[in-house]
Amino acid sequence: MDVPTVFRWIMPALAAVQLVYALRALRPALRAEPGRRVDPWLTFADHAVGAAVSVALATGNLTALLCGLAVLGPILTWQLVRHLRAGGSPGIESRTG
Repeated sequence: MDVPTVFRWIMPALAAVQLVYALRALRPALRAEPGRRVDPWLTFADHAVGAAVSVALATGNLTALLCGLAVLGPILTWQLVRHLRAGGSPGIESRTG
């Protein structure tokens, strides 16, 4: 897989940003109450696995990319299912007024 050079520099920078977000999401996940642990851990996993996918894409490692996407797919799907069950619309902020 041939990745243009400019993306080889952008993708690790995006992976570093995702790792920062993953570290920020780790503290609420560790401190979550027993009944509210799934959402913080899904957020942490989303950012952590997304960083690995970005690095795999930057290095051109197709096997690691596919493995990362195989893990990231169910995480994103489960986040969507939980969001829809909670009564929210994906991408649309609910307004009260």
